[in-house]
Amino acid sequence: MKKLLALLISAACTLAMADTEFKNVPVPLQKALRGNALKSVHLDNGVMRLQMDKPVVSELVYSTFIFHNICAEQWHNPEQFAKLALTRVELLNATGAQGFAFDARGDVCEQMGQLGKNFRTFIGQRTVQCEAGTCPKHP
Repeated sequence: MKKLLALLISAACTLAMADTEFKNVPVPLQKALRGNALKSVHLDNGVMRLQMDKPVVSELVYSTFIFHNICAEQWHNPEQFAKLALTRVELLNATGAQGFAFDARGDVCEQMGQLGKNFRTFIGQRTVQCEAGTCPKHP
């Protein structure tokens, strides 16, 4: 019975992760992004546009996502991350109308990884709010 339950849970998790649409995203980065309620992830010309399956993207969800899923990936895999030439990360809600955009140019994640940095303040200084499906240029 326990084996059957484990199989069912495994299958459900696989199905939940399988519906994320990835475009131009390297496989190792896909693995790092799975499991975040993402509907789609598109990487084009250094801009990563992610759409969550949530009606609203809160500032806390956004900041945590940038820290744990974008910058942490740079800290763990700096060579692969450098190849992305990431300049901007846009995290939008289910309709694509609301969210936030992070200025990822240069060594922003590397700076944030230094001890003593308040990551929410640091991310907030490099963030613009997206409304009506449009994200303004960098702050």
